[in-house]
Amino acid sequence: MRAVVFALFCFACSSASPLDPSDAASATDAATDAIDDATNATDVTDAADAVDAADGGCFVTTVGTFGDCISTSACATLGDHVSTPGYCPGPADIECCTEAPDVADNPPVPSGWKLMAQADVTQAMTNWAVMILNDPTTYPMFSTTTQTFGSLEVLARVEWHPPDFQNEAVHRGVTLYEPAQ
Repeated sequence: MRAVVFALFCFACSSASPLDPSDAASATDAATDAIDDATNATDVTDAADAVDAADGGCFVTTVGTFGDCISTSACATLGDHVSTPGYCPGPADIECCTEAPDVADNPPVPSGWKLMAQADVTQAMTNWAVMILNDPTTYPMFSTTTQTFGSLEVLARVEWHPPDFQNEAVHRGVTLYEPAQ
């Protein structure tokens, strides 16, 4: 694989007010709205405000995903979602419900960019990617940022990565891209 893969797989989330656990459809709509608003936010403050504005929104800080505080049974009925305990207010069965990690959910290669070959990655680029990987609050899933190394502009995007020698499951990773010439 030519992409640079850095991995970390964890669970957790922060809190917000709970939704009515009996209404899974409303929970899905609210979660989708929160995810859309936060994904389209221009910075971390906007993303946090988008979650706060959503009724029952939560943010899994260790992997950088947005979700909704709903009952574990309502989350299970959504399919392809996971519940993360301990960060939503209310009864013990109210947890942060997020989409399950899936590499198929990754967006396409950004327009005007191509995957960077491993051989072209410098130690400075690796250090930068690790910093991004370890800061899921600033760099939530699917966020991008750029930095110039010498004369080369590099784009980093947080994506789901498939299981590998370090991780037995789909996990958070950073992929580096260079301009397509």
